[in-house]
Amino acid sequence: MMLALMQAQVKQGLSVSALVHHHQTGKPFLSSTEGGANVYRVPIIAKLLFVPVALSAYWHLKAILKKEQPDVIHAHLPNVTCFWLLLLKQASNRKLVLHWHSDVIGDKPNWGIKCLYPVYRIFEKALLVRAERIIVTSQNYLHSSKPLRPFRHKCVVVPLGLEDIPDKPVTDSSFDVGALCIGRLTYYKGHKYLINAMAKVNDKKLVLTIVGDGDERTKLETMVRELGITDKVRFLGQVSDEMLYSLIVRCRFLVLPSIERTEAFGLVLLEAMRAGKACICTDVPGSGMSNVVDHQSTGLVVKHASAEALAQALLQLSENEVQTSKLGENGRLRFLTQFKVGEIEKLVRAIYQGKK
Repeated sequence: MMLALMQAQVKQGLSVSALVHHHQTGKPFLSSTEGGANVYRVPIIAKLLFVPVALSAYWHLKAILKKEQPDVIHAHLPNVTCFWLLLLKQASNRKLVLHWHSDVIGDKPNWGIKCLYPVYRIFEKALLVRAERIIVTSQNYLHSSKPLRPFRHKCVVVPLGLEDIPDKPVTDSSFDVGALCIGRLTYYKGHKYLINAMAKVNDKKLVLTIVGDGDERTKLETMVRELGITDKVRFLGQVSDEMLYSLIVRCRFLVLPSIERTEAFGLVLLEAMRAGKACICTDVPGSGMSNVVDHQSTGLVVKHASAEALAQALLQLSENEVQTSKLGENGRLRFLTQFKVGEIEKLVRAIYQGKK
């Protein structure tokens, strides 16, 4: 989403630069131009509690700020590298806009994160005080975020957005995609409830295709075998971008069964809506999923952590092709009017200019 926004900004004549981390250790500092934007990739030495550790980021950020002389610094949180902005004089006289993607402490925080958060919170709060505006991706998340509570007067809700893409060739396959679920195989994604729901659905034609990998995969595959539904659930693991596009285009509808607000937005819902596909998501309090999916208009929003509710939704969309098609058409229209990155860019630019 960040790259899509940057490219949209470049198209509007803005000069854009980004400092990002490499995903893997051992890679050197690199600078490149992507879509008209300057992209600087800093090396990381390790990942500690899911956080990339980039010791050289201070010096790189200092040099980049001095070189680029930005009018606005747009920092995405959570990200510990952003804390250097509090110490660099090159950043002190620049407008600071924070993009709040999620809280650090989730419903079931890692014990290490929970122990270190009081220290992290000191710097996080200092950034929130310093910021002129804070972008939050959904109204639901804004109202449920404890760290943002004292700063709501600075917050502006701007959803995530994607670039609309033209029709591309679809990868042929011998299998029917059916219901599609995309995401890391981790506990908060709620895959076990979806698998249990598939065991309850008496529709031999409906097959669930799960894309993604993670620490829950072995457990979930075992669960499928024990339930005797290996013919109804397939695991594809990680797939290429081309294959993912093909799966979304060919599926009947998409399911996002997350059970916690760690699922802050659900960007995959936009990918499905962009392709004109109906969506099933859950009503997790504080999550933006139910802000994205308009219940009974672009999809179905069902009770979270409920195999029964998911089973009913799966059966409803599986049995009613006319309704499913209509929900997908409405979702495509909703994407074009509310989540297309060009519209999001206008909102973000208004924030930069102090108009929002």
